[in-house]
Amino acid sequence: MTQHAPQAPQPQAAQPLSIDIQNVDFHYELHRTNVISNVNLSIAAGSFTGLLGRNGSGKSTLALLIGGQLRPQHGQILVNGTPVFENTDAMAAVCNSGDAMAVFGDEKMKKTLKLWRETRPNWDEGFAQYLLDLFKLNPRKKPDKLSRGQKSAFFALLGLASRCPITIFDEVHLGMDAVARELFYRTLLADYAQNPRTIIMSSHLIEEVEDLLDSAVFIDQGSIIEHGDIDDVRERHRTEGKLPNLTEVLMDLTLTPAQRDQFLKGESQS
Repeated sequence: MTQHAPQAPQPQAAQPLSIDIQNVDFHYELHRTNVISNVNLSIAAGSFTGLLGRNGSGKSTLALLIGGQLRPQHGQILVNGTPVFENTDAMAAVCNSGDAMAVFGDEKMKKTLKLWRETRPNWDEGFAQYLLDLFKLNPRKKPDKLSRGQKSAFFALLGLASRCPITIFDEVHLGMDAVARELFYRTLLADYAQNPRTIIMSSHLIEEVEDLLDSAVFIDQGSIIEHGDIDDVRERHRTEGKLPNLTEVLMDLTLTPAQRDQFLKGESQS
């Protein structure tokens, strides 16, 4: 009788999950000033949301709170109706792809890949191998020895291959060159179409990611200042018949009237 090798276990199909942020305040231990202030926000399961704001606005802190990596001093964050902090199952459903990722920096990449393969129930090993080839990453190299662009690609790989029901990309693409970023965007969008999940993307390169998004959350000084469907947000900030892009919306929300006038004056003179 012919014996067949056992098939490798297939990754579980991820079901996109919702996020509910209720009255959340947060400050770091050595600082009494809130970094996140009275945030109330719902993110629908299966949405592709941009988390947009200027430097120091609180984007990364909010991402860590959603992932259960920080505990709010007030309020709570629910993943599919369940508090995420100190909840092993809920935390395993969230991948925060960015500088705060759990990797073995001084060990070969393959050790981190093994850890993620064993701890992420939706991990897709075939997809991970494809991404190693796409980004030209050698798994025998150590993350600490990679260039900034290679390290960004490795973090993006972990987020993509994790196939977590909630996946956050926190500025993960900023270190990549233009070609690598385009490969990342196209791969992310194609995988999102085939394997839906809830995606949050934090980025300063708003023009590059705007077409990927279906909704946006704008944050400034730790507070949500605008959110909603992309088309609705742009419509609310229409001026003189012109429909703004999301960068222009952010400028409208965060610049003072004097700063806006100065910017427009500079534009007219250029």
